[in-house]
Amino acid sequence: MELLTHTVKGPSLVVAPLGDIQWSGKDGMTTQDHLKRHIDAMLERGAYFLGMGDYIDFLSPSNRQRLRGAALYDTAEDVIDAKGLELVHELYEKFLKPTVGRWIGLLEGHHYSQFRAGDTSDMRLCQMLKVPFLGTTACVRVQFMKSTVSYGSAILWAHHGARGAGSTQGAALNELQQVAASWEGVDVFFMGHVPKGVLAPLNRPFPYWPGRGIWRPMLVHKTVYLVRCGGFSKSYVQGAKQGQIPRGGYAEQRAMSPGFIGAPVVTFHMIRTQTDGHDRHELRTTVEVS
Repeated sequence: MELLTHTVKGPSLVVAPLGDIQWSGKDGMTTQDHLKRHIDAMLERGAYFLGMGDYIDFLSPSNRQRLRGAALYDTAEDVIDAKGLELVHELYEKFLKPTVGRWIGLLEGHHYSQFRAGDTSDMRLCQMLKVPFLGTTACVRVQFMKSTVSYGSAILWAHHGARGAGSTQGAALNELQQVAASWEGVDVFFMGHVPKGVLAPLNRPFPYWPGRGIWRPMLVHKTVYLVRCGGFSKSYVQGAKQGQIPRGGYAEQRAMSPGFIGAPVVTFHMIRTQTDGHDRHELRTTVEVS
């Protein structure tokens, strides 16, 4: 697990989780126009992206396991590595190049290429974007600063996701709500993997004893958000073929519900408030779906 701090000059930050692109080439299932529009819109808002995994659709965990057992020649493995890296470069050049310098970090997903050099396609993408690789799970403290003085902070928890979530919107939140029950101090939980743009607020009360000069204890209510981060891979395509055979992709073959195309946007803002005549800053969080 990775712990890091992302410092912001000012009282607000827009976070745009971005993952489940599953780029497999120009003829693949990625919704290219929608992805470009979303990235452009987030850049116009001055957002910082949070990579949620599954950037290319090359090898799944079971595919990588079978490949390791295939006892291929070195030259064959080199060719496979080259194709995985080609997809990473295509994704970067076609979509992600304008986002350099606007990332918090990238998580690892399920679909990636494991290179013979020991690193992965996700790690190579991080090098291109000049951002830290966050691995499996990350907790990010967003620190809001005015000069050398802190307004306060927000805590983000992020994971690609591990299990299928069923066909309903509510089922998509079950995995995330179970995780949230085990963590204290987090303001927003992000999870990808399931192509659903679902969010839910949880209200958590806790007792608060103010510092010197304020004697009256208070019951404070904090809203925590659960966010499933959507995706940009098509489920049903008119006239889809595999070779010469009219045949849909993975989701269509299994009669899955169509995936949500898009991603949520989370805005954090530190609001100055007064309690018993004393100034304090309070975090306000807004979650919307793009």
